[in-house]
Amino acid sequence: MTLTAMKARYPVRLAALLVLLSTGLHASSIVHPFLLDDGVQIFRNPAVTAGAPLAAYFLDRETTSSRPDYNTRIYRPMRNLAFRAIVTIAGVRPLAFGIANLLLYGAAVLLVLLLALRLTNDRAAAAWATLLWAMAPVHVEAVAYASALGDQLSLVLELAALAVALPMLGPGPNENRTRPAPLALSALLALAAMLAKEMAVTEPGVLALVAIAVGAWPWRAGAARVLVALHGAVLIGYLALRTHVLHAIGQAAITGAGLRAGLREAPWLLVQYLRLTVMPLGHAASYRVPPPTVWELLLALAILGGAVALAWRVKRPALTLGLGWFAISLVPVLHLVPLWADLADRFVLFPSVGLALTLAAGLVGPRVRKPLAIAVLSLATCAFAAGSVLEARAWWSNGLLWRYAVDRQPDAPLARANLAAMMMLEGDPAGAVVQLEALHALGYTRSDLELKLAWARERVGLHARAVEAAQAAIALDPELGPAHAFYGELRLADGDTATAQAQLVEARRLAAHHPSTGLLGFRLLGVGGTDPRVAYLRAIEALYFDDPSAATRSARECVRLQPDRHECEAVLGQALAKAGPLTAEARELLTRAIATLPDGPDRRGSQEALWGAR
Repeated sequence: MTLTAMKARYPVRLAALLVLLSTGLHASSIVHPFLLDDGVQIFRNPAVTAGAPLAAYFLDRETTSSRPDYNTRIYRPMRNLAFRAIVTIAGVRPLAFGIANLLLYGAAVLLVLLLALRLTNDRAAAAWATLLWAMAPVHVEAVAYASALGDQLSLVLELAALAVALPMLGPGPNENRTRPAPLALSALLALAAMLAKEMAVTEPGVLALVAIAVGAWPWRAGAARVLVALHGAVLIGYLALRTHVLHAIGQAAITGAGLRAGLREAPWLLVQYLRLTVMPLGHAASYRVPPPTVWELLLALAILGGAVALAWRVKRPALTLGLGWFAISLVPVLHLVPLWADLADRFVLFPSVGLALTLAAGLVGPRVRKPLAIAVLSLATCAFAAGSVLEARAWWSNGLLWRYAVDRQPDAPLARANLAAMMMLEGDPAGAVVQLEALHALGYTRSDLELKLAWARERVGLHARAVEAAQAAIALDPELGPAHAFYGELRLADGDTATAQAQLVEARRLAAHHPSTGLLGFRLLGVGGTDPRVAYLRAIEALYFDDPSAATRSARECVRLQPDRHECEAVLGQALAKAGPLTAEARELLTRAIATLPDGPDRRGSQEALWGAR
C-alpha cells in the first residue's frame, strides 16, 4: 500500500486529534500519590524496586507482589516487567507510572480507531465511536490507577494482536492465506496480553468473532482456521503455565455450587457492566452487587435477549461482533470462576471496545452526518468528557477515593474497610470504629479487620469491646499470630497475667518477629515505657495498625530516650510520612535512615515510606 493510499484509509490527522483529546482529558488524573494497592504491587515489591532474574518473573509467583495471598491468585509477569522497566528508567515515582498509563491509553485509542475503520469502512462512524470510547468515564480508573497499567498493557497488546490478524482474514490478496511473520506476531501479542492480565484469555474467542464478522468462517476459511487454532494453542499453553506457577486455576477453589451460582448471576452482572460502561457519573473504586432477585434476573435476561434479537434482525456483522465482543470478553469476571471483586471499572476496559464497535456499526451510512445525529453524539461526548473530569477528582488521594466509594455505595465492604484504614491514617480512630462496626451490620467479618477494630476501640477507650474484637479475630483465624499478641496485651492490662503468658506462647509460635509479640514479651518481663526498645516496638506496632499518630508519639519517645539510635529515627520518619504530607523533617529522617542503616526492615520500610509519600 502506498503512503497516499494509507493516509486515505487511516486518517493521520483524525487519529492524532483523537489521541490529543483523550490524553488531554485524562492528563489531570495522573498527578497524585500512589493509591489503593500500588504499595503492594509496586513500591513494596522487591521484584519491581530491586529487580529479579528474568525467568523469575514468569516462574516465581513471589515476584507478583508483596502480599502472599495475592501471589497465589494473580499471575501477571508482563505487567511486572513493565513496572520494573518504568522504575529502571524513571525511578519509583507515581508520575512516571501515570505517564506510562496515559501513553498506553493513547495507543489504545489509535488501535480502536484502526479496528473500527477496518470493520465498518466508514470514517465518520469510526471517529465518533472511538471518540465516545476515549471519553468514557468508566476508563478513569484504568488511567489514574498506577497498578492498572497491567489492564492497559493487556488492552493494547490484545488489540494489536487482533489488528495484525485482521488483514489475513479480510478480502483482498491475503484472503485465506496466512503468512508466517504476522501469524507468529499475532500469536505472541496475544500471549503477551494474557501474561499482562488474565482477562485476555478470551482473545481466541474474540478473534473467532472477528473472523465471522468479516466473512472468514473459522470452520471453513483456511486462514481463519489456522489463526484461531494457533491462538487457542497459545491460550492452552498460557493456562498450563499459570496453573504450574500458582498451583491453582481461579482465585479460589472452583466448586459445583460456585459454578451454579455464577451461571445464575452472570446475566445480571453482564447488565451491570453494561450500565457501568455507559453511565457518566457514579463510578467507584469498589462495588457490591447482591445476588439478583427473580425479577432482576428476568429483567437481565430480557435485556440480553433484546440485544440478541437486535443483532439477528439488523444483520450487520460489525454490530453482532461488538455485542458478542462485549459479552465474551467479560466471561472471566462474571463469577463463573471465583473472583475477589464483585465489579470493577477497569475490568470493562477491553470489553467496552465491543460497544464502541457496535456504535460504529449502528452509525454507518449517511445517518451519521445528519444534524440530529451529530447533536446527540456531541451531547453524549460532552457528557462523557465532563463525567471523566468529575470522576477523576476522587483519585487525588486515598481518603477522597474511599469516601466517595462509601458515599456511592454504602454497602460495599471493601470501601468501608479501606475508609477505616484511611481514617486511622488521618488520626481519627473513632471514625475507623464506626466504619469497621458498619461491616458487622453488612454481615462481613474478617480476622484482620476484627484485629484492627480491637486496636481502634482500645485507642478510643473502649477497652472491654476491644477485648471482644480481639477474641473474635482469634476465633475467625486461630493462626493469626498478631491477634494472639494483641489480645495478650489487652488481658495483661486487665491484670490477667496467665492469659497473657499463654497468648505470648501462641504469638511466638505463629509470629515470633511481629512487634506486638516482642512488646508483649517485654511487658510480661516488667520492662516499662522508659526503655527505648519498648518505645520502638510500640511505634512499629502502631504502624502495623495504620496509626501514625500513635506511632509518632512512641517514636519521638524512642528518639528522646536514645538519640543515637537510627532505628528510632527511621520509624519516626515512617510515621510522619504515613500521616502525610511529606514534611522536610520526615524527608530528612528517612533519607538519613536509608543512608546509615544496613539492609533490613527499618531501611526498607524507610525507602518504601519515601516512595509512598511522593
